[in-house]
Amino acid sequence: MNRARRMVLFLWLVGATLEGPAANPFLRDIAAPGNEAYRAEEYSKAAAEYLKARDLEPLSAELRLNLGAAYYREEEYDKAVEEFGEAIRADDPRVAASAHFNRGNAKYKGARREFEAASVSGATQTHANPAEAYVKKLEDCILDYQECLKREPSDADAKYNIEMIRREIKNLMRRQPQNQQQQQQQQSQEQQDQQNREQQQQQQDQQNQQQNQEQQSQTAPQQGEDSEEKKSEDQQQNQREAGQATPTPQQGQESGPTPTAGQEDKGGEQEQAPTPAPTQMLSISEEMARNLLDNLPETRPRTRPRQRARVEKDW
Repeated sequence: MNRARRMVLFLWLVGATLEGPAANPFLRDIAAPGNEAYRAEEYSKAAAEYLKARDLEPLSAELRLNLGAAYYREEEYDKAVEEFGEAIRADDPRVAASAHFNRGNAKYKGARREFEAASVSGATQTHANPAEAYVKKLEDCILDYQECLKREPSDADAKYNIEMIRREIKNLMRRQPQNQQQQQQQQSQEQQDQQNREQQQQQQDQQNQQQNQEQQSQTAPQQGEDSEEKKSEDQQQNQREAGQATPTPQQGQESGPTPTAGQEDKGGEQEQAPTPAPTQMLSISEEMARNLLDNLPETRPRTRPRQRARVEKDW
């Protein structure tokens, strides 16, 4: 595609317009530093000088064209497309035609760079083919070249660029089925890899769940033993508390008999006889004892009654 020759011609055309005898003296003065830097191929400096001039004269289409050309040489194609887009509003048809042609060049260079980067890295947009996106951008470039021909029908460079882009689109569409097949294979491989990862994750989750269940089953008997032991301790503690709560007999009260060894507990069915209180001994004097003996009544000896003889009768 013959792009460099057109860009150089464009710059000289704009430079001649700004520097010729009919040029606006003010525009000629503010554009001169940028034109000089551009001729010296100092494109970064030229862009800076054109920016200064644009701030002084923002409505100048010629300054916009020159600034876009500097951005194009710096390979800043998005900025170049923006500046050329402002220049197509020029009243001069030659300037407008140059703006359309140069914008088509900048769009092509930017689209080509993105497509090559996507092809090398293998990056694809979601549900999109890089070749399809590239074809759409190429068709947009053709529109700019056609607008250039409307203003300058004899522009051979615009015709040549249209022909070259159409050939490129045709070749891309011819390779498209093969590219789609490769893309489908890549997507199938990615899906298979995703399924494998999900299966591995499920297996790992199942193993973890099984290990957790085994650990719980091992700890369950131990917890049961601890529960039984705790229950036994509670029962013993209750028995001790119940024994402490039983009242003891007070001093002076009679207590029940203590069972001797060998006796069986009847379970409280028979009542035990109370133990008699001990007999207290009285101490008296000898004289009192004699008086008591003297006053005792006389006792008669008891006689045993005679037993009657059993008479046997003979009837």
